[in-house]
Amino acid sequence: MKNVISQANLVCLARALGKLCAAMIVCAPLAACSGNPFWLPPAHKISIQQGNLLSKKQLSRVKVGMSREDVQALIGSPVSRSPFHLDRWDYAFTQGPSGDAIDARVFTVKFEDNVVSDIESNADSTSGIVPEQRRFWEILAPRS
Repeated sequence: MKNVISQANLVCLARALGKLCAAMIVCAPLAACSGNPFWLPPAHKISIQQGNLLSKKQLSRVKVGMSREDVQALIGSPVSRSPFHLDRWDYAFTQGPSGDAIDARVFTVKFEDNVVSDIESNADSTSGIVPEQRRFWEILAPRS
């Protein structure tokens, strides 16, 4: 028996290949848009805030010699009270866009005999690594 392909089968095969090519042409641009294409503007990232939001004005009012009650009335309850450090209150605050480096601030109040004995803060330092912003043409060109 000979393998004979009729003209009707060839037409059917050509139509099927045509539909497959058309589907690939439609799907290829959609697949190219997934991820983080350099030619599109970046999507908005929600800023995430956690912890006590304390202003510099509030923090500057906390002084050595204040009682625990005065500190709590002034800046609120601490984020964490460690059972290992009963005389230490930590106020932590983080804020940053999701998926990137965040800005973290820590304000620590230490007590002796229920009176503030020491205050520590990292408000003047930079925490985290902030990614540099680059344009799409800078991404394509290698750095020298």
